[in-house]
Parts: sequence; structure tokens; C-alpha cells
Amino acid sequence: MDEKERALEVFSRTNIEGLNLTEGIARFGGNPKLYLKIMKTFIDNIGPHLDTLAALTPEGLEAYGIEVHGVKGSCYGISAYKEGDMAKELEIAAKENNYTKVEMGNAPFIAAVNELKAKLSMLVAEIEGGSSGKPRKPEPDKAVLAVMLRASRDFDVERMQEALKSLEDYEYEKDGDLVKWLGEQVTNFGYDKIEERLGSIL
Repeated sequence: MDEKERALEVFSRTNIEGLNLTEGIARFGGNPKLYLKIMKTFIDNIGPHLDTLAALTPEGLEAYGIEVHGVKGSCYGISAYKEGDMAKELEIAAKENNYTKVEMGNAPFIAAVNELKAKLSMLVAEIEGGSSGKPRKPEPDKAVLAVMLRASRDFDVERMQEALKSLEDYEYEKDGDLVKWLGEQVTNFGYDKIEERLGSIL
């Protein structure tokens, strides 16, 4: 599976509130790789603009309106309508010199865009990290996790390493970070942490 096919596959099963992935791909000529590139540009560049918005003052309301207008365009540009619409409301309020409304909506808007940025970062990482050629599973095998749990309780390092290798032979649609975390704990002898976390899952 090449990057284009993988991007389409990941986009097809991803649901992020207010983000129209189908339209986003179409916006860039049906090219998911180009859409992915624009997403990465958004992720890399949106932070300083949010910092500017966070420094809102009554005297800077006009400048705020200009800044939030740009962020609005960036959100709509990747088909993120939830955040784009929030920016639009803030821009209108700024033009109307309604500082109270802008102040009330500013922090929730910044939080929403930061959340979007985090979700997009995970999406990009999943697509770009999928070139290892490993087979995919929906989630880590609970039977193998149970072996890992028992081995951690028994301080059986060899069995833990065998279970970890079995888990690392696959990529996962969700909870892949758990496998990475388990690897770190095995390396750092964090057996009690493994027992606590897996005990709460199984």
C-alpha cells in the first residue's frame, strides 16, 4: 500500500467532528497526498497565530479581527467547518467592537483549534507511520496483553519480551501507543506500572 492508498484508507475511517475529509480531498483535486501536505502546513504554522489571539486586549480588537480572519481562512482551507465557523463569529464580534463577546469566545476557540491540531497530528502520524509493511489489527490482542500482565506479576522477563515482540509485529488502528508504552516499561523495568495499567484494561 503506497502513501496515497494509505491516506485514502485512513481518511475513509476517520471521523473528526466538524472536519469534512471527503470535501478536503476534493478541494485539492482529489489528491489525498496534497491534502495531507496542507494539513501538515496547518499543524506547523497555526500555533503562533493562536498565541497572538491569546494576547487579546480591548485596544487590540481591530488587530484581533484581522488575525482571526486569517485563522478562519486556514480552518476553512482544510474543511474544518466547526473551527472555521467559530472564527467567523469572533471576527464579526470584533468588527462590531463587541469585546465582551470576543473575550468569552476566544479561549474556547483556541482550545478547539488546539484540539483539532492534536487530532490532525495523530492522523498524519498514522498515515506517515504506516510504511513499515507490518500487518494491521484493530487493536492489540487482549490474550497477548493478558500474558504480558501475568508475566509482569511473576517478574518473568523472558515471557514479557516474547509477548512484547508478538505485539510489536503489528500496527494497530487504535491503542498503538499502548504497545509503545509497554516496550518502554519493559526496557525500564516498570513492571508495577505494566501490572497497574493492564490490570485496569483487562
